Amino acid sequence: MVNKEFTPWYFQPEIAKVYESFYEGKYKDADIQEKNLLKFLIDQIDDVNEILEVGCGTGHFTRWLNSLGYNVVGADISPVMLGVAKELWTDGKFVNAKAEFLPFKDKSFDVVLYVACLEYMPDLVKVFQEAERVARKGIVMGLMNKWSLPTIRRIIQVKLGKNPYYCNARFYSLLTIKRKLRQALEGKNYEFLDWRCAVFPRVFRVRGLLKIPFGGSFLGFGVKFK
Repeated sequence: MVNKEFTPWYFQPEIAKVYESFYEGKYKDADIQEKNLLKFLIDQIDDVNEILEVGCGTGHFTRWLNSLGYNVVGADISPVMLGVAKELWTDGKFVNAKAEFLPFKDKSFDVVLYVACLEYMPDLVKVFQEAERVARKGIVMGLMNKWSLPTIRRIIQVKLGKNPYYCNARFYSLLTIKRKLRQALEGKNYEFLDWRCAVFPRVFRVRGLLKIPFGGSFLGFGVKFK
């Protein structure tokens, strides 16, 4: 029997089966804002057609990208999450793979995308180096912003042993993720995308994509290659 106490949530079948319900409940509005931010970032890279979403989970954003007309492939380390992804999109292309070792040839995609999954990847430098290998035009990411009230709450919950979803997560700020990218892309020719934050707490009374590093729980960032 699997000891769930030491099994990450994304390997647990019972969680994978209900994962999509989060986007239809209280996170529905946040989902719309997150997608708006991801599209804002992708649009900064010219002529994007083929996208690889790494850490695709149940394929929620993979299906959305397909609906926008992109040719998209989803990759994830968890076979149980991919099982649900394939049930929800029977014609979709999904592969079981680690972010550090992607089973694709060099420059196979225009863009490599990550959505709320980098937090669970232990070696971001290697992850971004692999992304640069398979991407022709750039890297786009949506992160759980370390400088936001929701993330601070999650960190406190983990310390108190109350939130198993983030017990193995590492949260990043804009400055930290820039540093990781610089380390991974040393010697490469690139420029940072125009970043934004979204999904601000209601107490802030702000909405939309704002260039404010504090508060917004979803940080959108990336690079485009020259």
